[in-house]
Amino acid sequence: MPYNAEIAKLFYDIAEALAFQGDQWRPIAYRKAAASLNNVEDVRDLYKRGGLKELEKIPGIGAALASKIEEYIKTGKIASHSKHVKKLPKGLAAIAKIQSLGPKKAMKLNEELGIETLEQLEEAAKSGAIRKLVSFGEKSEREILEGIELYRARGDKRLPLEEVLPIVEQIKKKMKSLSYVSKFEVAGSVRRKKPTIGDIDILAISRKPKIVMNKFCSMPEVKKILAKGNTKSMVLLKNNLQADIRVVAPKSFGGALQYFTGDKEHNIALRRIAIKKGYKLSEYGLFDRKTGEQVAGKTEKSIYKKLGVKFVKPEERVGAGSVRLL
Repeated sequence: MPYNAEIAKLFYDIAEALAFQGDQWRPIAYRKAAASLNNVEDVRDLYKRGGLKELEKIPGIGAALASKIEEYIKTGKIASHSKHVKKLPKGLAAIAKIQSLGPKKAMKLNEELGIETLEQLEEAAKSGAIRKLVSFGEKSEREILEGIELYRARGDKRLPLEEVLPIVEQIKKKMKSLSYVSKFEVAGSVRRKKPTIGDIDILAISRKPKIVMNKFCSMPEVKKILAKGNTKSMVLLKNNLQADIRVVAPKSFGGALQYFTGDKEHNIALRRIAIKKGYKLSEYGLFDRKTGEQVAGKTEKSIYKKLGVKFVKPEERVGAGSVRLL
């Protein structure tokens, strides 16, 4: 793993631990810093050149985070990483990664039902105990059980971006060569150029979505088909990463690309602006709340422009602070 990616991973771990503790802002700062580390030269070279002041020139890196990078350069560890991660309830990090869950819901399950392991989560979902909790229901239980199955199939494996990109390019080349695929883009953490990747999100426009699903699921890179539908499929690749593909309508492609690129805090900030302006923003595009008419969504830029927000490059979409009005 590249040196910067090692530090970035520790920052992501700290962000996750802080999120479990209910911290609202510091996780955003750590994630933003982690993303920035992937777009600069080796921090050891920067530090040799100008010390802490040079590190502070990295976007999203202030004095406090620069000192943590310095600590890692000098000692090979960040003391606060162990401190924060130890505070995580046993097993909750894995539970939070289950599809449809997250830190907040995982913590609620721990507090209300004492759930600390995947086995306990599965038992609670099968017994109907989860549906009795506020903010949960029968649908939540079904999604949790499906999420557990997916998690067990692919594990908690993350790969360095540079190892994932060649695979992404292979898939992209094959799918773009199909005459009935008019547009094909990779979204998610790959598009944001995160240091490590846990899954691959793909979007396409096609007049023959069923054939696209068949072709995608039959690629030699596929180890196992996790789910297959008319417009969406999920597979486990031979490198044990999950890859999802969605065929969307041309008028909604920009909306889907924006939504599935993220990050979460960036998307939430955009949705808040949309609500204030009388719109509804979703993966299908931007809509007028009163009339239901779609006002933008064919392209990403049309959505940002309509909201009066500066267009943000995918790799810079980290945290609510990345959303700025024109």
